[in-house]
Amino acid sequence: MTATITPHAQLVRDEVVLLADDGTPRGTYDRVAVHTDATPLHQAFSVHLFNRHGEVLITRRAVTKKTWPGVWSNSCCGHPRPGEPVEDAVRRRVREELGLEVTDVVVALPDFRYRAVDSSGIVENEICPVYLGFVTSDTVRPDEAEVGDQAWVPWSDFVAAIRATPQVYSPWSVLQVPQLEPRMARLMAELPLPTSDAQACIDDVDALLAKENARLAASWSGFRGNLGVDVLERDLPEWMGSQMSAGGKRFRVAMAYWGFIAAGGQLASPGYSHLVTTASALESLHYFALVHDDVMDESLSRRGRPSAHIQAEARHQDAEALGDAAVFGRNLAILLGDLAHMQADRLAARLPAELQTLWYDLCTELMVGQRADLTGAAAGRRDLEHARQVAHLKSGCYTVVRPLELGAVAAGASDQVRVALGDVGEHLGQAFALRDDYLGVWGDPQLTGKPSGDDLVEGKATVILALAADRLTNGAALALERVGTQRARRGDIELLQRTLTRIGVRAEVERLIDAEVRAAEAGLDACRTLHPAGVEGLRAMIARIAWRDA
Repeated sequence: MTATITPHAQLVRDEVVLLADDGTPRGTYDRVAVHTDATPLHQAFSVHLFNRHGEVLITRRAVTKKTWPGVWSNSCCGHPRPGEPVEDAVRRRVREELGLEVTDVVVALPDFRYRAVDSSGIVENEICPVYLGFVTSDTVRPDEAEVGDQAWVPWSDFVAAIRATPQVYSPWSVLQVPQLEPRMARLMAELPLPTSDAQACIDDVDALLAKENARLAASWSGFRGNLGVDVLERDLPEWMGSQMSAGGKRFRVAMAYWGFIAAGGQLASPGYSHLVTTASALESLHYFALVHDDVMDESLSRRGRPSAHIQAEARHQDAEALGDAAVFGRNLAILLGDLAHMQADRLAARLPAELQTLWYDLCTELMVGQRADLTGAAAGRRDLEHARQVAHLKSGCYTVVRPLELGAVAAGASDQVRVALGDVGEHLGQAFALRDDYLGVWGDPQLTGKPSGDDLVEGKATVILALAADRLTNGAALALERVGTQRARRGDIELLQRTLTRIGVRAEVERLIDAEVRAAEAGLDACRTLHPAGVEGLRAMIARIAWRDA
């Protein structure tokens, strides 16, 4: 075969670069025509693509392919065009063949070379450097002329399959994988860390929750047998699934994610899978807490919709069912919350021991805080120390401190990093709790989804009421004594809202939030061991949490 030297004007043609035995270019040739029973040595590449779960994409060559039709192989192969940098060719070919965008690549086997003969007699004869690539989306849109099937699998499974059944894989992947395996951990660490994809983590959590809800629904259906749903519109797993997928701020997922990134966590690693499982457990636990909170607080709405117990009560009334509708609503909501907690614990049970220990600490803190909230309100507690402790346990730890720590531990954080994140989390947790209290008194119902002054109605032992206790006089002081009791009067809430603003409590709460924000930011500035991407993400979260409207 005679090499053809290609002029500059023809560089856009689909040609391969022919190589001398020492790897130096010696001309070009048409890509399709170059492959015969005497294929000359030419330049190529192979790429193994990884998603943020650390899974590798394997592909099955289309059965219409000229060589090795129908065999499984690595993610993608191709040929650089004349004058085209190999990394650019990798990105181009992955886009053309798989519909994926490669964010980062690293050369893994720069000198890989092979020659193989297909059963038809056609020869592959390539100097073919091997690359690892990272993609943030794992939704493959394959070119059907090239790819017959595809799957994301753990790298260890791919290695085991190559060893067990090499005959079903392409000869080049059979040669590459054993060379990649001993150095894979180091090579994966060289892939640059994506810096701001918290939404992708949230999407992964939503996907896992949907999968778990579907599994629960199937199991539930098997046990239910012929038992009808009766009064309810749908059974508990479907009800819970629809509620959990209906949105929410996903603060706990975001905090766990940025704790993971700040601690140097790699997305394509087992630690990331632990992070997603942990965050999914947190979201299930959060749903439990919301449903039970609304029952205990007798809240009529949540996120602008009727609370779960109110929904069940309405279904009872619409069905003209037997018994007390309110009792029925409360009982069903308690069961619904229990189901969410059960699912949270099932997810947590998959985690490594250290994460499980933290998980149960988080659950215990939440229960301690909730108990103290209820008994403190019943006892009329208005002291600041009690209010701060309740806010810390029930709100700050549960939403900020522990999710940050869980994310950091999933990343394998050092003690120094955990201490630094703990300090930041304590201040940001206080800011979160204070803002929660603020919104419970002065929040806009159109934004919060809850009635205005909801915390005042319940007489909760909040920092705001602790600050107000010694400052209110006359009618406002009497109104404060009445809230949360049967003696409460119409107009008490509006009076307290106005008076607390007038005497400076509202402004003082905002100053306290600002002080906690500045302390959290100073903590980020002081620690040089945190990954810059995580610091950037946490700075954004500080503002989002501390000054939120809902």
